[in-house]
Order: sequence, then C-alpha cells, then structure tokens
Amino acid sequence: MSSSFQAPKGVSEYVPPRADLFQAIRQAFAEQARLAGYGYLELAVFEDTNLFKRGVGESTDVVSKEMYTFEDRGGRSITLRPEFTAGVLRSVLENGLHKQGGLPVKVWTSGPAFRAE
Repeated sequence: MSSSFQAPKGVSEYVPPRADLFQAIRQAFAEQARLAGYGYLELAVFEDTNLFKRGVGESTDVVSKEMYTFEDRGGRSITLRPEFTAGVLRSVLENGLHKQGGLPVKVWTSGPAFRAE
C-alpha cells in the first residue's frame, strides 16, 4: 500500500541506515563536547516571539520573513526556533548557569531549527 503523503519540502528525515550514521556522528560529537567540559542543554522547540525579535533584531530577514510564528490558545505570539543563540542565552540566564560555574558558560545543544528559506 503506497501513501500519497510525503515529508514537507526542505525537511530532512533520517531513516535506516542513514539514521544510524547520523546517530553515531552525534554521539561522537557529544563525547568530544563532554571531554572539553561542555554540558548538554535541551532547549524548547518554540519560544516567545519577542525573544527572537529582541535577540536577532526585528528588522532582520530572519524575523521579518523566515520565522514560523503563530498565536497559541492563550493569545501569546509563539515562534518555532529559527536558531539557537537566543534560546541558549535565555536558558543560561533563566537557570542561573552563569552564576554556578563562572564564565564562560560552556554548553552545546542540537535539534531542529525552523526557517522558511
């Protein structure tokens, strides 16, 4: 039985055996980051839209043309993360990571970022 559904254009999917290679590379990177003293940071996939407007700049192409933004049920403007920097800084400050071990704060993250390019 064939399906007429397809992954959206521009979306990468990792299925076996490619998924195994992707996972091995990610694990090797994670191990090197750990050995270098970096901690893993799992970020929210979406954030308050103002975080990106303030962090990336409201007049940039990312904010004005490329972000996936929607209003949630509570009437808040929410954006799927287009990049990691703003979310990393928000999380570091919100969780006081800069106070725990001094500077620099060494973290790494991975996952999807969403831009209409």
